[in-house]
Amino acid sequence: MYDVIVVGAGPAGNIAALRLATKGHRVAVVDWRHDIGDKLCTGIVGTECVKRFPPDDRHVLREASSATIVSPAGKRYAIAKDEPQALIIDRVAYIGAMAEKAAVAGAEYILGPRVTNIETDDNGAHITTTDARNPRLSASLVLLTSGFGSPLLKAVGLQNGRSNEFMAGAQAEVLVDGVDETEVYLGRDIAPGSFGWLVPLNDSRALAGVVSHRQLNGHMDHFLSNLQTQGKVREVIKGPARWGVPLRPVPKTYGERVLVAGDAAGLAKPTTGGGIYYALLSGELAAETAGEALSTGDFSASGLRQYEKRWKSVFGRELKIGYYARLLYEALGDEQIERLLDELWTSGLKDELISPAEFSFDWHGRVILKALNHRHLGAIFRSFGPLASPFVSWLTGARLL
Repeated sequence: MYDVIVVGAGPAGNIAALRLATKGHRVAVVDWRHDIGDKLCTGIVGTECVKRFPPDDRHVLREASSATIVSPAGKRYAIAKDEPQALIIDRVAYIGAMAEKAAVAGAEYILGPRVTNIETDDNGAHITTTDARNPRLSASLVLLTSGFGSPLLKAVGLQNGRSNEFMAGAQAEVLVDGVDETEVYLGRDIAPGSFGWLVPLNDSRALAGVVSHRQLNGHMDHFLSNLQTQGKVREVIKGPARWGVPLRPVPKTYGERVLVAGDAAGLAKPTTGGGIYYALLSGELAAETAGEALSTGDFSASGLRQYEKRWKSVFGRELKIGYYARLLYEALGDEQIERLLDELWTSGLKDELISPAEFSFDWHGRVILKALNHRHLGAIFRSFGPLASPFVSWLTGARLL
C-alpha cells in the first residue's frame, strides 16, 4: 500500500510527487501517457515561476521581454521591457525533468494504464486501472491531477457533471519568417471575446493558436490563413490540435482521502488560460497538506480542507479578479477594444499601468483593478453601457477588494 497515489503526471502531479518522495513517503504516479508532460501549451512561464521552479537551461527556448498586440483593425501596439518578463520553455522537457527528479527521490511511475475509478473507505483510497496485471492500487490518500474535465472528479463526489465554464483552445506548430517576438491578436474574427497568438520558439518555428470562451467555428483555420497571407507563416508543420482550459475552480478541491490540483481543480488563469505556475503552486500545497495528513493519520474531508484554504490564500483572489475581467472583456465589441488600445497608448496610460512595480506576468489582479479604478480609464469602461458596467462594478466592488 502506498502513502499517496498521484493520478496524472502533469506539473501539479510531478511537483507533488517530488516533494512527497523527497520526504520519504511512498508515492506512485499513474498516467495513461508514456510521454510525460506532453500536453498542448505555449510553454510561456513568468520570471516568478522560473525563480521558484527553475528549468534546466537546456529547456529554455528563448526569453521574452517584448510583445506586440494587434488590434481588430490591424493596428500594432508594442510592449517592451528592459528585462525579460517570461521564458518560453520546452514544456515536455520541463515537466519531464520534474518526473525524473521525483523518480530519483523514490516515486514509482506507472505509465500506460488509465485510471477508471476511485473509491474510498476506512482502510484507504483505492484506484481501479486498465492494467490487467495490477488493476487495483491502494493508498492512504489520492491526489487527483488528471487534467481539465477529468471524469474522476465525479467518481470521488466532487463534481456532478462537466462544467461549461471553460475555454476551447486550438494550436498548431508553424514555420515562420521574421517573427522574433510574441504577437497577440484581438478581435471577434480571430477568437470571439478572446485572442489569438503567434509565439516564436526559435528563428524558424512558432506556435500559432486561438482560444475562446465561445464556440470556435473555423476561427483557427481563418487565423492560420490570415497569417499565411501576411507572409508570417510559411507552412503548418503540426496540428492544429484542440484542448479545454478551465475558467473557474471546481466547487470543492478536497474530499475524504482526496485532494485535487492543477487543471483538474480548475486552477488556471482566466485571463490568458495559462496553467503551469498555478498547477505547480497547487501541487506543492497539496503535497504539504498530504504530508501533514500522513503524519497525523487524519484523511477526513475536514482534515484536508486546509489545502483549499491555502491555495485560495495564495491565488484565489487572482482567479476571481481574472474571471470577472474576462467577462468584462467578452462584453466589449471590436470598436470598444480599438478605443481602449488607442487611449492606453496615446495617453501614456499604458506605461503607468504596467510600470515595473505593478506588472507581473504571473499576477494580473493588481493591474486590472488599477485600470478599472483609474479615473479616466474607469469612466471609459463605464461608458460602454449595460453589457460592461455590471462587470466593472463587481471588479471594483468591496467583495473583491
